[in-house]
Amino acid sequence: MKKKLLLILLLVCICVPAFAKTNNTSDVITPQTQLQKRQYQTREYSSVDKATIMKAMLNVLQDEGFIVNNANTLLGFISGAKEFSTNDKTINFEEEFGIPKKKMSGAKVAVVEATANISEYGKSYRVRINFKRKLLNMYGNAMNIDEITESKYYQTFFSKVDKAIFIQQQKI
Repeated sequence: MKKKLLLILLLVCICVPAFAKTNNTSDVITPQTQLQKRQYQTREYSSVDKATIMKAMLNVLQDEGFIVNNANTLLGFISGAKEFSTNDKTINFEEEFGIPKKKMSGAKVAVVEATANISEYGKSYRVRINFKRKLLNMYGNAMNIDEITESKYYQTFFSKVDKAIFIQQQKI
């Protein structure tokens, strides 16, 4: 009896750790702090006036397919949205939307919303923009809404703004 109990106890000690779930720290997603978000959402421009920056931002947003809903030069505020069909085979969803197409199953419309703020900061201007993505089902109901937090998405946007400012300054 003692041998059977000892054998069972030994088997349990050997088998249980083999089936135990391990915690993989690479799977844990830590939320970004507000400061971390602001670092990639913000760009500072010196020796450029507010109107030039706003015009460049408006041009880039329109070039990227956004419909600008609101723009206020006095406040330095711009908002707009870009919508596209998830059935469109010509769109690179990873580049445009920040996530692979396969993660969009069931969605019929993808929307990217943008909000920008241009503020005077000493002798320069700070531009902050944030992007939000939405997936809508065939009834127009939101399936998923989240913030775009990939810094590369913002770097790409700001590089286009830099080029637009350069083009405006050169009067091309």
